[in-house]
Amino acid sequence: MQMAVVIAFYAAVFLWGWRQLRGKGSGLHRVILGGLLGWAAYVSLAGIATVPHLSISSAYIVFFQPVGKAIIGWLGG
Repeated sequence: MQMAVVIAFYAAVFLWGWRQLRGKGSGLHRVILGGLLGWAAYVSLAGIATVPHLSISSAYIVFFQPVGKAIIGWLGG
């Protein structure tokens, strides 16, 4: 039920945004709107379903945390 509400919310926001983007050159803006809302819906639904997913923090977790731990180890910490 919670997933259906989230999907309905993102669909409503997408339709509202689609209507707001009018005029010449709005095609790219509509693609960007769809991409951003699609990504946000993906992260939200994956969080609700508690499945592993890619997010902005994934690069930090995969790359920077191990490097930071290695540097702390090298410094004797």
